[in-house]
Amino acid sequence: MEEQSYRQPRRSREKWILVIAAAAVLLLCAVAFVLTANRLSLSVELNGEPEMTVEYGGHFQDPGAQLCVRGSLFWKNGMSPEDASVSVRGKVDDGKTGKYILTYEADYRGMHAEAQRIVRVVDTVCPEIILTPDTGGTLLPGTPYQEAGYKAVDNYDGDITDRVVRSEEYGKIIYAVTDSSGNPGYAEREVPYYDPIPPEITLEGGENMAITTGTFYQEPGYTALDNVDGDLSGQVQVDGEVDWLTPGTYSVTYTVTDSYENTATVERTVEVKAVPRPEVIWPEGNVIYLTFDDGPGPYTERLLDVLDSYGVKATFFVTDRGYGEVMKEIVDRGHSIGVHTMSHVYERIYASPEAYFADLLGMQDVIYRNTGVKTTLMRFPGGSSNTVSAHSYVGLMSLLTRAVQDAGFQYFDWNVDSNDAGGAKNAQTVFNNVTTGVSQNRVSVVLQHDIHDFSVDAVEDIIVWGLNNGYSFARLTENSPGVHHGVNN
Repeated sequence: MEEQSYRQPRRSREKWILVIAAAAVLLLCAVAFVLTANRLSLSVELNGEPEMTVEYGGHFQDPGAQLCVRGSLFWKNGMSPEDASVSVRGKVDDGKTGKYILTYEADYRGMHAEAQRIVRVVDTVCPEIILTPDTGGTLLPGTPYQEAGYKAVDNYDGDITDRVVRSEEYGKIIYAVTDSSGNPGYAEREVPYYDPIPPEITLEGGENMAITTGTFYQEPGYTALDNVDGDLSGQVQVDGEVDWLTPGTYSVTYTVTDSYENTATVERTVEVKAVPRPEVIWPEGNVIYLTFDDGPGPYTERLLDVLDSYGVKATFFVTDRGYGEVMKEIVDRGHSIGVHTMSHVYERIYASPEAYFADLLGMQDVIYRNTGVKTTLMRFPGGSSNTVSAHSYVGLMSLLTRAVQDAGFQYFDWNVDSNDAGGAKNAQTVFNNVTTGVSQNRVSVVLQHDIHDFSVDAVEDIIVWGLNNGYSFARLTENSPGVHHGVNN
């Protein structure tokens, strides 16, 4: 019995030993499985950026790196083992520009890893140009500038004065330099030029001028030259007006300022002179002045023959109808010729004083070119009493009747109207109108138009009637009475 009870505890112990051994084997197998299945990797990870820039002369502080172990099953996010460290190979010299490479490496359980960081030491500071103060005072423009001195220094290259490029513009000197890193430096010096000399204005035609009333005043011109700026003619300011229709003395001022604020002013005096008016001489006895407007025309030469046959002289106030040879015939046969108008278009002629004088002087020139006579006799289209001029320029005729006389012209109206431009349509009516009107005057200025054949047809009968009734015939001259109308505008 004793032997049987002893064998039972022994079998129990052996059983537990087998169980524990089996568990240990299973545990070792599990550990081996884990170690085999959880594949490990090693890496070095940088703190900070993989590429860094440091200013020359600054202090580079290495942010370092750390070791990281990752497993395929465990430590997927990585872990830093305490029994391993990262070493760095390489050095950054922040006192010298250039590119530096730092290599970070580590070993762990038979694994090796490394990473690199690039560090650039750069120079971005521009050099400085120091100008020596100029104490030489001001210079006249054009005088060479004597350099007062300068120096160029750079934080990296040191003294680089010998690299300075100096350029000179009028009134300014520019200094430029570039250091070995390509950083530019600039400086400017204002040259103390001073010009006390004002420009000189020269007036074409002189400082004193005289024109006749009715002569358009045209600026003769001027030049302005400066010892520094050159030609300033285009910058001259002209002030003042000349009323070429009104006698008087006028001032025109010319002003220009150069770049140094020197101002020059010149004044031109323009005297507008009125031509002395000729003495009006009233003829003795009963006198008829036959006057014809708006020609020459197709009937004018026949009219000249009629006048010649009786030895009568008349006056023709002509227009520009293209009968230049007939104009010359009028003068050659001893008749007076005067200006009427170039166009007879009232709206154009009486648009302004300038428009009227352009027409007047233009027709005077037409007569001169065809006859050689520069006539001063004239008759206003519509007469001086016309009111059509008021539609475009109020008071125009009041101005013109004075201005044309101040300009040396003598204007003539009429006191006998044949009405051949109105209701009269045949020679008999023209004859009746003229003889009736003449009978009421001692001196008669008769208005007819030689562009109407019926009016020309009446002339011979008018002459015969006048001679038979004690009248003489004459042509108008500058001394003849103008029989002026009352001015209505």
